[in-house]
Amino acid sequence: MGRLTPPGSGLPLAVVEVLERGDITFFYRPLVQSAEARSFRVGVQSFFAVLSPGERQLHRRLRIGRKRMPVAPGERLWARIERVGSLDRVLADQLEPERYHTKTRGDRFQPEARPVAQGCYAVVRHDEHCHLVYRVEHHEEDDDIPDEVRVPDAAGHLLLFERAPGAGAMWTVAGDPGYLDEEGAEIVLVGADDEPERELGIDILLASVERDPG
Repeated sequence: MGRLTPPGSGLPLAVVEVLERGDITFFYRPLVQSAEARSFRVGVQSFFAVLSPGERQLHRRLRIGRKRMPVAPGERLWARIERVGSLDRVLADQLEPERYHTKTRGDRFQPEARPVAQGCYAVVRHDEHCHLVYRVEHHEEDDDIPDEVRVPDAAGHLLLFERAPGAGAMWTVAGDPGYLDEEGAEIVLVGADDEPERELGIDILLASVERDPG
């Protein structure tokens, strides 16, 4: 249901509608290493978030190309929906380490993906554009997590959608969040604010989302 942005929020009066709420988990995958290495290099091979909408047996894996979330207002980071489906399918190729051989670099070792933080998120329509906002409820206590993939306690990002081919500029604020259910869908996350609930006048989490793990 839509509501007006309240006075004092920092935004002009406008209709704010929560389109979707759910759980969000952030993961990173450490750098590929030599399989014979005695010690491992610290670094990030990939970074992604799993979005699990409440009341839907659906999960999405969203990979962020710069291997982190936007940290400054206006910063734009490309992202892609890699997999959609059951949680097993979305994480199936990420949670196990992998060994493989290359002709040029020999035997290689890819460590498994590791969680960074868990919390809740909402997709919110504000006037003619949408925001992805989240609040972290648990940060993993692991000294090996690189600083660049750590996420703040709360953040909000403007969503830019891919414009239809031949329609001019590649990205637009006009888009349907249902597009996020399509594997291969590309979006841009734009850094907006670190107090999204105050700015938009919403509560990201009215209640924890309980779901069947499928």
